[in-house]
Parts: sequence; C-alpha cells; structure tokens
Amino acid sequence: MHHMTTTKLTALSQQQQRYETDKSLILEAVASKGDTWEKVEALLDGYEKYKVPVPSSVLVANIRRFLKQSRHDHSVSPGLLEEWQTTLEQALDVPSCKYNHASLFGRLVMEWLQKAKESPSTLSESEDTGPFEHIGRKEMYDQRKEWESIVFADDSKADPALIEAYLARIFSSISQAKRLTKSPLETLRENLESFQLGVFDVDSLKTCISGVLKTDLLSDSKRKTLSEFEGNSMILREMADVLNMQLDDIDSWGWGTEGVSVDVRRALNGKYRVYMDEEIIQALLLHFIGINWAVHLKNKFLAFFNSGAWKQSPRHSMDRQARQRRQEFLGHTDSSSESVRNERRDRYQREYFLLQLPTSLQVQTDNYDNASVEGYGRSGSPMAIKQSLFHLISTEALINTRLYGSFTILQSDFKWFGPSLPHDTILTVLRFFGASKRWLKFFETFLKAPIKFAMDGPESQTKIRQSGVPIQHQLSDALGEAVLFALDFAVNKATESNLYRLHDDIWFWGDKDATVKAWHTLREFANVMGLRLNEGKTGAVELSGHPVSAREFSASNVLPSGPISWGFMKIGPSGTWTIDDAQVDAHTKELRLQLGACKSIFSWVQAWNVYVASFISNNFGKPANCLGRPHIDMVIEAFQKIQSGLFAADGLTGGNAIEHLRAKLSARFNVTDVLDGFFLFPLDQGGLGLINPLVPLFLVYENSIRNPTHEIEKALEDEESNYERAKKDWADGKVDSTHNRHPPLSEEFPSLDEYTRYLEETSAPLHRAYQKLMDVPSEKLLDFSPDIESAQRSLPIGFGGGAYNRWVAQLYGPEIVRRYGGLAMGEKRLLPIGLVNMLRREKVRWQS
Repeated sequence: MHHMTTTKLTALSQQQQRYETDKSLILEAVASKGDTWEKVEALLDGYEKYKVPVPSSVLVANIRRFLKQSRHDHSVSPGLLEEWQTTLEQALDVPSCKYNHASLFGRLVMEWLQKAKESPSTLSESEDTGPFEHIGRKEMYDQRKEWESIVFADDSKADPALIEAYLARIFSSISQAKRLTKSPLETLRENLESFQLGVFDVDSLKTCISGVLKTDLLSDSKRKTLSEFEGNSMILREMADVLNMQLDDIDSWGWGTEGVSVDVRRALNGKYRVYMDEEIIQALLLHFIGINWAVHLKNKFLAFFNSGAWKQSPRHSMDRQARQRRQEFLGHTDSSSESVRNERRDRYQREYFLLQLPTSLQVQTDNYDNASVEGYGRSGSPMAIKQSLFHLISTEALINTRLYGSFTILQSDFKWFGPSLPHDTILTVLRFFGASKRWLKFFETFLKAPIKFAMDGPESQTKIRQSGVPIQHQLSDALGEAVLFALDFAVNKATESNLYRLHDDIWFWGDKDATVKAWHTLREFANVMGLRLNEGKTGAVELSGHPVSAREFSASNVLPSGPISWGFMKIGPSGTWTIDDAQVDAHTKELRLQLGACKSIFSWVQAWNVYVASFISNNFGKPANCLGRPHIDMVIEAFQKIQSGLFAADGLTGGNAIEHLRAKLSARFNVTDVLDGFFLFPLDQGGLGLINPLVPLFLVYENSIRNPTHEIEKALEDEESNYERAKKDWADGKVDSTHNRHPPLSEEFPSLDEYTRYLEETSAPLHRAYQKLMDVPSEKLLDFSPDIESAQRSLPIGFGGGAYNRWVAQLYGPEIVRRYGGLAMGEKRLLPIGLVNMLRREKVRWQS
C-alpha cells in the first residue's frame, strides 16, 4: 500500500510540474500582448495548444466565436473582453488548485500509513499525545483482575439438579395449539437431538470469512490475511478441504495444549473486553459450527414461540362475555389484526425474540458493535434494534399512562454475564432441551479453553477457563441465548407479557402487579442459574399520568430502587426523558483523550466519526415521533456543550472540529488556505468525510412532532366518534347479530367506558397512533441552488449520500465550486480513495 501510494504521488507531482510549466508559458504569452483582444486570443490558443482542462462553467468555444465577432462588431464592449480574459485566467487556476489538493490528500494518506506502522513505544511526546504513558490505564488492570477472578474460579455457582428441577417446573403444563400432536417441549427436544451439521464449500467458507471479519476477534495481521484469502478461489478450495477434514474428526477436536492468546481491549462504553486471537482455521471452524447451531436454535425456539405456549395479553383483556356483548351490540368484536395487541406480538417476534441469533446462515452481524457509523441505518442491525427499543419504551409509556393512569418499567442486567455464565448451567440447559451427548461434549471442550494473556509476554501462564463463554464467537451467542430463552419463557408464563432483551440487558414493563411478578421470576432465575444481577443497572420506576401522584420506588418497595436509563438518557416518574449530564461529561473527557492519541489527520477524523457522530449520537437516541421535538432540542444543546467542553480545553485548539483540524494542517503541512468543505465533503469528492452530528437533527427538525400526546388524543376522539356512530346504528336497528340471542332494543347500549375498555384489542385508530409514534420523522430535503444543481449533475454519479450529503453540498458547495470549478475538489484518478476506504474498514483500536 505504501509503495502504490508513493508511486501515485510521484506521478502526480510530475503531472503538476508539467501543468505549472504550461500555465507559465500561457501567461507569459498573454503578458506579451498589447491589447485585451490579443490577450484573450493568446489565452484561447494556450488552452488549445496545451490541452488545459476547462471547468464546465467556462465555454471556450463560445468565447472564441464571440471574440471573432468583436473584431468586426463594436457593440461588443471592451468590458466584455476584459471579463473573458479574467474568466480564462481564473480557469487556469482550477487545475492548479486540484493538483495542490490531490498532493495534500496524498500526504495525509501517507501520514496515516506511516503513523499506523508506529508502535506506542516509538512515539515521542507530541501535540497529540502529550505526556502519555503507554503502560495501560489503571482501570484496565482492575477489570482484568476481576475478570480473571471470575473466569478461573473453580467453585461452580450452579447446581445441575436444581436447574433441571426448575426447568421441568417452568416447561410443564404449558399451553399448545390444538393442531399439534406433540407438546412444544417434546418437539423442541426432538429437533435439537437431531441436529445435523453441513459441510464446507467455497460459498459457505466465504460466508464464514465475512462473519469472522465482522467481529473483533483476530489480530490486524490475521484479518488482512483472511481478507486476501477471500478473493482467491484456489486457496478457498484448499481451506474448505482442510476444514471438512476437521469436521470429520469433530469428536476429537480440541484447542491444543499451547493455549490461545488473548488480548485486552477497551470499548467505547469504558469496559475492557478479553478477545481471543485463535488461528484462522480454528476461528472459521468455530464460526461455522456456531452459526449453524445459532440458526438451528433460533428456528426451533421460534417454532416453540408459535406453538401456543407463548401468551400475549393486554392489561385489559376481553373475556368471553365481553366478546359476546360486542358481537350482540356492534355486530362484530373488532378482533382484527390492526390492534396494538397484535402489533406488540408481531414486533416482539420480528425484532426482539432471541435477537442475538440469526435466522439464516447469511445473516451475520457484530452484536457488540455499538458504534458503527453505517450500522444504524440497516434494518435489523443491533443498533437499529436498540434504537427501536428506546422508541418502544417511550411509545408504551405514553399510551399506558394515558389509558390506565400508570405504567411501571423494570430494568436490569446480569453482572459479568459472558465471563460468569457457569459451564454447568449451559450444559444442563442444553441437555434439558435435547442436545445430544456428542454435542454436549464439544460444547464443554469449547468452553474450557486454555488461554494466556499476550500482554504478559512469551512467559505468560496458560490457564483453563472454568466459567463463561468466549466473547464474539457465534457459538457463545447460541449457548448464552439458549440459557436466556428459559428466562424469556419463565417471565412470559408468569405475566403473559414479554421480557425485552438486548443480550443480557433486560427490560420489562406493564402494570405494577405484572412487573412485580417479572422481578420475582428474574431473581429466581438468577439464583438457580448461578448468576448475579447487576445492582448498578437494576431499577424500577412508576410513571403516572397525574404528576401529583408520581413517585419513584423507595428501597422499602418490592421492586428495586435504582434509576432507569437508556444510553445517555434517563427517565423519572414524570415520563420525560432527560440527558444524563454526568455520562456526557465523562465521555467528553474520554473523547479528548482518544482524539489526543490519534497520530494522523485521517485517524482523528475516523475516531471522531465513530465516537461522536455514531456512539454519542446513538446514545442520545435517534429522533422519533414518540419523543417529539423537545428531544431534538435537548440533543442539539448537548452537542453544543460537548464541542465547547472539548475544544475549549487545554491542548485542543480551535472552537470546533473544523478549526481544530485546520490548525493541525497548518502545523504539520504548512497549509493554511483550506476551505470548510474540504473537511466535510465525502471522500469521493476529495473531502475528509468528517461527519457533523447536528446535520441529521436539523434534517428532521421541521417534520418532528411538537407534542406526541396529541396523536393519542386524536385516536381517542376518533374512538368516541365511532362509539356515537355505533350507538346510533343500534338505536336505528342497523346492527345484525350472528348470535342466537339478539338483545331487545329496550336493553341499554354499552357505556362509553365499556366500549373503550379494550382499546388495545379493538381500536384501529389507537393502532395507527401507536405505529405513528414509533415512526421517525421524515427528512426534509434541501433544495439545490441553480449553481449547485448544475455542479452536481456534472459529476459522474452525482454527489450521492442522500439528504445528509445534500445538506453539506448546499452549505459548503458554493465556495468549492468557485475554487475548483465544480463539486469535485480533485480528479478521482489522482486520489488514493480506494486505499483510504480500505483503511477506514479496519476496526478502530481505542487507546488503552
């Protein structure tokens, strides 16, 4: 890569020198002429002789024809001639600007490549790092010590006999659809016992390579090697043969005796995770087995979900008598698919049920990636689901407090779930569900991995894991979700409502009685399975539609008393989300450290985009109708505060990201005359691709809802109108009842209270309001001005990038067009854009 970039930059420099020589000759010829007419002619001749590229806005052929006219037509004024001269001379500067830009861009890429090669020990104190110690941060050692105390502990906290008895009780006497001849549990056990693993071919191997590269498992060198293998069919066939040989001998598979190297790395949320760096073949084999088991479990557990065993009841559910009365008085029961009740069940099954497990071998994501710049927009991605959960909680809170006057939310997670999950728990649960002895033996071997810490050097001691699952392995997700499936069903059986999980982040909501049952079920499950709940992330709150009675739970209540939070947002009894300033301040401090550790301009931009435009932005929550415009205002203000705190601090110059980078360019490359658009324009147009997190907020601002509760009020008004219409139809004798009993007209029509008691099951207007509250406000596109519209049409594929890039193009485009003659700041063939895109695909390694 370094050689290719150097070669390209050398060729660029030669082209630039040739052009500047030609340009000087043209200007010398112009200077030698006497009058303006001759100067214009010299310019036109120079353009033709040296084949100077001309901006689309300058029509040289037209000027030549007008010039000929001016020789014989005195109505063509001298002012026009002077204007043509100025236009042509300014156009000569456009290629110079593009060459200068391409040269700067290339030097920035070279800086990125060079700095990426340097190890921390080779760095001297600089404007970026300051007096930075490269021995690791205290919290890393503290978290590693606690991790080791959990993972290598010999005392299992799980009792297989107790787990077996618990599961037998939970899964006994469960409902099932009449069409089924076997119980849901019997069917599940048969399906798991009969699991069959396929074989590798080139296509399945490519899928596995893609899946492994989406994780953060392998070292950078192994990732690059694996990426190179991906496009070599001969190597892929050889690898498939080797892997199939290992599958044939799967019963004797093992990790080996030397131990697998592990690395401790920091995530943006502040947690340190321990990643295995196994051999490439080993990683592909385990991924293949893991993805096959994950898909199999997802599909078989989904069949259990649809077997009739899973219940879903609203807070006020119609009984047989209520259904009969609606049939008699209305002629129907309103039991259509367009109801909040059915929407909940469909959404839960589609988005939240065993979220960690894929539905097919081709659907693979990094479930731990909370900071992907591209991730949010993908439907079904982990980040999109996390955002959807935030919107769902907010929507449910609005509707429940309006319909029932109160709404209770419970939040929790398991402390060190991945590292602490007892092996006995995993194996007992899988045995209960029907996994064969052969696969139970393989699972146990996989779990008891011999590992050693790379940071301890070649003399590092190898130890055998005694608990927990290796992070970022698809098989780990499958085993963990199998255990947590038992929790999902236990809560559903106790409450007839759903437990919402993002891995081990747990949410439950509804009326207080159901929430108490869910809390008792959660605590019992943790005790039986040998797990601990995280007290710092466990809490409950009761929201009320009446502020005077709003209250938080105290320690004396049955439910836990901790706060309720999502990302950087927290919610109190009033039902209003507010920003947790303490978290924002902590991450602003951490962001300053991470940006200060960046050794190149491009790595700084990449770190900014991931940390600010993705991670922080995501944790504020994406705008939605249920949150309304006040949420957007709050986030805009928070970003203002972050930038002020970040760039006003010692060591960081400039008042915003653009000014800070401009100062760095001046200090490192002696370049001062850089336009704002250079920083924010996309790579394809020669920009750095810096993302402004405020632009997406302003794109939806005008289409956001000022007061979300108005949507519910409108639905209730529609229901009241429907009631009056139904009452009139009854009085007019227009209702046909299909039941044997037809109430006499003298019998009193149901009250409005009875009619609206079951709105979650019967109301189409409420269902529409529910869906609208869950929606995100649409982006309002900017109109292009005529000059920008013309400039973007001249690009081979347009400006691209949707509403965001359209905003950037219109805001910063005019100055770009004036200097570069269009929206492209450099010729694409002169810029190492492909190399930059490849470098940007690398995982960001945060400073530890």
